[in-house]
Amino acid sequence: MKKLIALLMALLLAVGMFAACDPRTEPGGDDTLGPLDGVEYDARANEMYVDTKEGKSRIKISYTPGFGDTWVVQSARAFLLDELGADYYFEFDNDPELTTGVSSKLESGMNLSDIYFPLASNWYSYAALGYLENLDGLYNMTVPGEDKTVLEKITGTWREYGKAVRNNETNYYVFPGNENISGIVYNKSLFDQYGWEVPETVAELKALCQQIVDDTNGSVAPFVYPGTVTGGYWDFVGTNWWLQVSGAEKLNEFMKFESADVFNPTSQSSPSYGKLKMLETFEDIIVKNRQSYTLRGSASKSHTEAQVSFVQRQAAMIPNGSWLEKESLSGMKDEVRMMAVPRMAEAKDDTVYNYSGQPDYLFIPAEAKNKEGAKLFLAFMCKDEMLKMYTEYTGAPRPFSYDVSECEVSDFIASCLDIWSEATTWFEYSTSPLWTANKIKKFNSTNPYTTLLANADTISAIGWCSAEYSAVKGSWDSLVSAVS
Repeated sequence: MKKLIALLMALLLAVGMFAACDPRTEPGGDDTLGPLDGVEYDARANEMYVDTKEGKSRIKISYTPGFGDTWVVQSARAFLLDELGADYYFEFDNDPELTTGVSSKLESGMNLSDIYFPLASNWYSYAALGYLENLDGLYNMTVPGEDKTVLEKITGTWREYGKAVRNNETNYYVFPGNENISGIVYNKSLFDQYGWEVPETVAELKALCQQIVDDTNGSVAPFVYPGTVTGGYWDFVGTNWWLQVSGAEKLNEFMKFESADVFNPTSQSSPSYGKLKMLETFEDIIVKNRQSYTLRGSASKSHTEAQVSFVQRQAAMIPNGSWLEKESLSGMKDEVRMMAVPRMAEAKDDTVYNYSGQPDYLFIPAEAKNKEGAKLFLAFMCKDEMLKMYTEYTGAPRPFSYDVSECEVSDFIASCLDIWSEATTWFEYSTSPLWTANKIKKFNSTNPYTTLLANADTISAIGWCSAEYSAVKGSWDSLVSAVS
């Protein structure tokens, strides 16, 4: 880790463009925070309060550091300065290990925070074990100062996602966090320099890759990707292609896992037909041309190293998402853009999709000390002004109805939000016992992107899909019996 940090710092000094994951920002120490008039902040204790803590109830928030601290500090500040927050103060816990460690915290029941904001994980088990607070009341609260309930402001799939069954009753147990925007990020300055057009179709994307190689004599690769990360982030592109061919309804059918036949790649009525088509496209563009269309050494790069290569203009494009700004962009925010994933010839219609992966969420532990204060604060964060503020500080939209065009963001984030505003966002989740018990996955064998790249001479897209279908079909009865 020390070597990695040293390498990154050296790169920062060398190119002046790279910024690692957002460092801890002490409120009042960053101009973006503005003055904290009327609010006291104890940096040593990570506490914020108005005037005095005496007689006030603590709201403790634990969150992952990927989006920085500014959003949570400013949200808390706004709440405290509102009459709603008169009886509270805040304690913050920036925890890099939260996503993997939250289950043990809930199990122990010791020193629990009132609100947890981990990255995506299987929360259904937490709900089943009784660790999570019933949030039906929060969903039905009127947003402070507005005329809509929280549920009425929530958009898309999130209106159903937060539900789980416990004791034969269906209730909300998690609350919307944010939606990622993913696809292909490109260096606009390079595109402008060489006159490259942003591709709208897969055929144009393939032609562009060859044009990049020809125009730069191979000095700039079309793509770089993080090969040490399972899948190399290619799923952020591939799932969009799958959605184009099959549509969101078919993928939702797939995620029900009602039979092994949803994995059948050869039947055009099967959801996995789109999976096959997207892997064949990946195979045709990336796998067969991996020596010339991807940066040499990509297979051994971490996500950070791949992003550094992109920032250094060694590659024109990278499979990535809106989080790239917080992780790796600094002085070049306005040189980079997100493009809509190019359209496949087999696309069923003109719908633009945004694949958001597994969604990020918030929850309140059933044994939290200040559940009511936590619910009031989360409802407060659904106000239009707070939603816009969140997007401005994190670069991520939240799945609520608000005008993201009014957010003051970088040109890169603006390009992401333009796509998101026009797109149908789809994220993978399932209420199937096979899914919640972690018995089955979207790719239920080896990751196809990693496998195809590593075994290009022996494994094809159709071979991989057929092998997956055969394996699932052969083990289906035992999988079902394991969760019956």
